Amino acid sequence: MVEQVWSSPTVHCIKVGLPQNPLRNLNVYVICTPERNLVIDTGFRRPECRSALWEGIGELGLDLSRTSLFLTHLHSDHTGLVWDFVERGVPIYMGRVDWDYLSGSDQRIKWAGMEERFGREGFPPECLAQQGEGNQARLYAAAPGFPAVTLEHGGRIPMEDLEVTALHTPGHTPGHMVLYLPQEQLLFCGDHILFDITPNISVWNQAPNSLKDYLNSLDAIDELPIRAAFPAHRAGGREPDAAHRRIKELKAHHAKRLEEIYQAVAAAPDSTAYQVAGKITWSVRGLPWEEFPPHQRWFAMGETLSHLDYLTEEKRISRIEQAGCAVYRV
Repeated sequence: MVEQVWSSPTVHCIKVGLPQNPLRNLNVYVICTPERNLVIDTGFRRPECRSALWEGIGELGLDLSRTSLFLTHLHSDHTGLVWDFVERGVPIYMGRVDWDYLSGSDQRIKWAGMEERFGREGFPPECLAQQGEGNQARLYAAAPGFPAVTLEHGGRIPMEDLEVTALHTPGHTPGHMVLYLPQEQLLFCGDHILFDITPNISVWNQAPNSLKDYLNSLDAIDELPIRAAFPAHRAGGREPDAAHRRIKELKAHHAKRLEEIYQAVAAAPDSTAYQVAGKITWSVRGLPWEEFPPHQRWFAMGETLSHLDYLTEEKRISRIEQAGCAVYRV
């Protein structure tokens, strides 16, 4: 389904469904000018996403010789179909940090590094194995090695008379970027700001405090004048001042979550991160922790760890190694 969501410049949204995924869909935005077009993100590398994306591009009648693709960050639901564009001669733009991550050492090694940390933090081995088997981020990822023009903070994407600036907003991933049109005051958020769900802020091997990075990125974006914001998932953002209101809500959410995790550690000293994750509030169809699907436990664990890292750096709690496993205490 294609919807025009802005008139000057013309912006369309292609709804790309994400089957068996709680995110439901990816909003692929297409900025159109008489000279150039810019597609933002792609969907998973799976047939359903490919069909929806290219049907939408066909409906818009895009001239691919005058089209570029921008990838907001490394997650597979945003990059999975990048080779479809490479094979059609479309230039790819992406933030350098996340492109370096995707183009670096074997992704299996990076996943193994994350699994090793989760194991040290109490994640059960059987759950690690199960979540790996059904993890869509692994199953539907793009093949590595795609070419891209890499961008630093403040980098411009050529769009003739339209100024399109990429801003580094680390947190959701270490190299996440949003696009900002300063003259029109439009923000294409990626997963930095979502309006009816909260972006997952997890741990990363190369980011010692991803939650701190995320909160600082929210503050930076909050300083911009924003007429409308376009999130990568679900709806929202086009009402006056919506982005600034949502930033306040997201910061309040994480402040509440930090306090909840602090109290859980205080109430049960020497708990592992996995045990702490089981004691706090999650919105997973009302299921108790013991019934969470393995991949949902993975996401919850990653978010718990990012908050524990933040509290540890703030010296509100301590992380202690006991017999090869990390535990936390006030």
